[in-house]
Amino acid sequence: MCLRRFLLLFLLTIGPAAANTIIVVGTDNNLGENIYLRENGSNETAWAGGIDVRVDGYARILFCVDLFVNISTDTYNTVLDFADTPNLKRVAWLLNNYYPTNAVTGAGLQLAIWDIMSDNGDGFTSGLVRKSTNGANPTNATVLADAIQYETLSVGKSSTNAVVYHNFAIPGGAPAQTLIGLWPTDGGPIATPEPASIFMILSGLALIGLGRFRRGRN
Repeated sequence: MCLRRFLLLFLLTIGPAAANTIIVVGTDNNLGENIYLRENGSNETAWAGGIDVRVDGYARILFCVDLFVNISTDTYNTVLDFADTPNLKRVAWLLNNYYPTNAVTGAGLQLAIWDIMSDNGDGFTSGLVRKSTNGANPTNATVLADAIQYETLSVGKSSTNAVVYHNFAIPGGAPAQTLIGLWPTDGGPIATPEPASIFMILSGLALIGLGRFRRGRN
């Protein structure tokens, strides 16, 4: 196969992919719990932790990215992407290095993710995401301590090794909650290469082709 044909086939394989289907099955009680917190000035209760989903039939556990966007047990279209912003990269680093092992640490990780994404990880006494100020319903002290530790550990850290799921309602296409999870090893759908990675690959292929062309002329 000549290099030109190879490049054409390669470009076809990395082109924009059709949206996948994500089914939100429910909460994962092994990796989360309901907690009290203060959301943008109001004391609320929220599920904090893992969410069981199926992506084109493959079971995965994901975490919420947007505190202020709802998601429910339903079917959505989803577009898969890399962790491609500083805050998402920080969350990806946490997922890869400090993945939760029980309901409390799962809730703590989720609380940290919300604060990192909404307030750049400024803690829980200021900003849009705060600990509950309702004396009768405080934020679980252990969950709060874990969230603070997650934020402390992740300062200045970065990784792209996670998949971000941009979800859209069916029908209508309205944006739904964005989710994030570990890079899958189940053989199911994954994110396509980042543009920078594609450029590096194509540059390498071009150099290989140039070398072959020069050898052919000698």
